[in-house]
Amino acid sequence: MNKSILEAYLLAKTAYQKCGVDTDKVIQEFEKIPVSLHCWAGDDIKGFEGLGDIESQNVVTGAYPYPARNGDELRGDIDFAFRLSPLKHKVNLHSVYAERQRPRNDLDVEDFRNWINWAKANGYGLDFNTSFFAHPMMDNGFSLASIHKKTRDYWIKAGLDSRKISLAIGKEMGERCYNNFWIPDGFKDNPASRLTYRELLKDSLDQIFAKKYTEEEKQYTADVLEGKLFGIGSEAYVVGSHDFYLAYAIKNGLGVCMDMGHYHPDESVADKLSAVRPFINDLMLHVSRGLHWDSDHVVIQDDRLQAVMTELKRGNYYHKIAIGLDFFDASINRVAGWAIGLRATAKAILFSLLEPTHLLEDLEKNGDYTSRLFLMEEIKNLPANAVWDYLLESKGVPLGNQAIDQMKAYEKDVQSKRN
Repeated sequence: MNKSILEAYLLAKTAYQKCGVDTDKVIQEFEKIPVSLHCWAGDDIKGFEGLGDIESQNVVTGAYPYPARNGDELRGDIDFAFRLSPLKHKVNLHSVYAERQRPRNDLDVEDFRNWINWAKANGYGLDFNTSFFAHPMMDNGFSLASIHKKTRDYWIKAGLDSRKISLAIGKEMGERCYNNFWIPDGFKDNPASRLTYRELLKDSLDQIFAKKYTEEEKQYTADVLEGKLFGIGSEAYVVGSHDFYLAYAIKNGLGVCMDMGHYHPDESVADKLSAVRPFINDLMLHVSRGLHWDSDHVVIQDDRLQAVMTELKRGNYYHKIAIGLDFFDASINRVAGWAIGLRATAKAILFSLLEPTHLLEDLEKNGDYTSRLFLMEEIKNLPANAVWDYLLESKGVPLGNQAIDQMKAYEKDVQSKRN
């Protein structure tokens, strides 16, 4: 242990003790909180199907070299990104990352065998998503809400398969595999009938979720629905809006996924958590950073991220709400982008756990709102960074410039060989 880091930590520990916070216990709690990394940032969500130049509903800008070209390279990149992160790690897979060339609506768990074996060997968890995009069976951007039954039937089968796959993964991994449903269906301009497509989507979802999980199966998987305010090509109308999915989920006992980039910029996901969680058993966060719209910028340690993690702590939601990352930026090194997002999320989680929330609650219960606000500002200057440095050092994760040097070395020694 670096002497200066240890000395700074001991001083920080004393400062937090005065506020009733045990930093050693905070670190122990931090190590139990899993965060799921999105595999699709490593190759700009192209996947391994080899279907050619098919239009995707996912906009990835930039042309930085060295994206992963196959499963081994993608897994290697993820391994490296995880070496720069102190978190407990999971990996979020899209169905386009199956490594056997089969129809997307005819996949099974063995198509992801390489991912499962790798995750088990490294102690990672796994989550799953059906890829309702970039495929010949998309109908002008529509899938489950298409007016054509043949199209809907194709994607209904894909959704049914994903439930079987996520359950099988969860059982094999011995922990819950979250199965996320996001579809891009919508119109660029105003539709003649909004209701028509929502009725079609409801019918498709009814077929996908007709079979209910047993109590035992619920330990290993959970289905969550991800809404959106708008998208490229669906600016005027998104079939699977937040209101639609929230209502459907509550009525049918399903979960929802809240993506931080999928709301109006003035809306606060941190505020929504306590509004939704009492009525939804399974809730997942997609941690993203939208600039003016769902631009999926690399996550940084900004106020919005900290607000969400602080709310998770204050509501005792860690271990009750799943955390996943969702961003991509092909204008910078993709693996570095992963590492930046992982570390920012880790800092926000750690800093939230360090908050002396009990002091704030006591002031609030006593009606002393002046002192509550004063203390909220004062605790921002507690020596959280010293605890962060100690956490990294104790787990063998490189600090600051060390991490940058290792990233540059990885790009030179591994990624640059892909050209």
